Amino acid sequence: MRIWLILLTMTLAGRAWAQSCNCTYTITKAGSYDGRTLKIGPGATVCIQAGKYNYLRLNNFVGAPDNPIKFVNCGGLVDVNYPTGSTTGIAIQGSRYFQITGTGTPGLEYGIRISATGSGISGLNITGKSSDCEVDHLEVSNAGFAGIMIKTDPTCDVSTQRSSFAMYNVKVHHNYVHDVKGEGLYIGNSFWNEGQSRTCDGASVKVLPHNIYGLEISYNRTVNTGCEGIQYACAPESQVHHNTVLNSGIDPFDPYQDNGVQIGGGVSGSFYNNTIHKAKGIGLIIVGHLGPNYIYNNIIAEAVSNGIFVDERSGSLPNAEVALVNNTIVSAGEEGIKLYNETQNTSILNNAVVMVGSNKYISTLSSKVRFTAQNNYTSANPGEARFVDPYGGNLRPASGSPLINAGQNTSRYGVVTDLDDRARPQGGTYDIGAYESGQSGARQGAKSEAVAAAESAVVLVRAYPSPATDQLVVRLSNEELIEQVSIVDGNGRELGRHTASTPASELSVPVGQLGKGIYLLRVGTASRQYGGRFLKN
Repeated sequence: MRIWLILLTMTLAGRAWAQSCNCTYTITKAGSYDGRTLKIGPGATVCIQAGKYNYLRLNNFVGAPDNPIKFVNCGGLVDVNYPTGSTTGIAIQGSRYFQITGTGTPGLEYGIRISATGSGISGLNITGKSSDCEVDHLEVSNAGFAGIMIKTDPTCDVSTQRSSFAMYNVKVHHNYVHDVKGEGLYIGNSFWNEGQSRTCDGASVKVLPHNIYGLEISYNRTVNTGCEGIQYACAPESQVHHNTVLNSGIDPFDPYQDNGVQIGGGVSGSFYNNTIHKAKGIGLIIVGHLGPNYIYNNIIAEAVSNGIFVDERSGSLPNAEVALVNNTIVSAGEEGIKLYNETQNTSILNNAVVMVGSNKYISTLSSKVRFTAQNNYTSANPGEARFVDPYGGNLRPASGSPLINAGQNTSRYGVVTDLDDRARPQGGTYDIGAYESGQSGARQGAKSEAVAAAESAVVLVRAYPSPATDQLVVRLSNEELIEQVSIVDGNGRELGRHTASTPASELSVPVGQLGKGIYLLRVGTASRQYGGRFLKN
């Protein structure tokens, strides 16, 4: 009788959780779940009931573009902890238009926790030609490889290769990854430029990995990672912002994987408002270029090697612009900014570079490196820069700092705020470095979750009709006024640029001259640049 009452109580409690979470289906034990078999459709909420799990496999869950499937913790903490560590904590394959979120319990910041995977095994894997996904409010620790890994590696199966497959709209935000053996966030294949070797039908061939269109990585925190805190690649027009990377590269499996953040091959877009602290190698390394890369409002402090290192790989787009703007680099063991890229045009503007090895603030490989350096501040002594508290980590300019009102207007790169998200300029002229002076803004990361989530919302580029024949109409989902639209091919080459006579909520662009295929869009407004795509018939 007593056992029956206990079981009844547990059943009623489970039903109450399911009702409170608006569950379409509830997962209550470890195992593999197939969305096609379970007939889980667009708009469904798949609850993961609070408790301990050895592992979870989620396959073939397919929502719709405006009606994703949602995986959410229900009733408290979902703790995925495999004692023997021989499998991935949560693996998702063959799925599209879905979100996995740890926001199911009010007051619990990370409602899904993944820990203790074995050697070479990641905490969360999204693979198997999955696409259109959102990952937020997860805590991942003690993984034998990456904390969160999102990519499908190319095989001899043509459907996995760049010519046939792409990921779209990948959003990773408000996650906490710490104490993992590999990268904290590993998104996109590392071999965009040269491809990977495979033996197909007895012959050795190079196969190219897929692109990720619409990648946004924001408001994540990585601490104590064996390799880079964040490594991303294969991502045209990506947006990576408001992340904190602390103590990275502490035990790399390769000597050159000990950096803070690596921007890999096949990337263009913006990297801004990030903090990188205590990288055991380079603070920020940029090794591939598929169009303009705008790097601004970042703090890079206490890197053992260079503060920022820009290189290039085969397949990088010649003459692409690399803009290093309004960054603060303090205490780098080697050069502050080191340039090895000979085929791009690099602009170095409004940067504060203080206390670096041998006082080499800007260094180049050779005279072939093309760069412009203006309105930068360099000093061997942080006291001369007059930061508020450089040894306590407050790198805002104090009253009387030589950084104040000494920069140039860099709004053309999207720099209209500072690292505190305060408007630039505050005193009539741009300040040098990641912060504007004046009354101190909110401490980075101190915003409410609601405000941060709203700021992190993806702005969609709407392009219609699709497929287009002669004319394409471009709008932004937030109705921001458009100043300029550029059309770019899959190799990052700009095919046309169209400027509005006056900023407008939509812009019509001629496309009749283009061949059939998928093209990228760069949509510029007064404040920033957005990326989209369209299909030409």
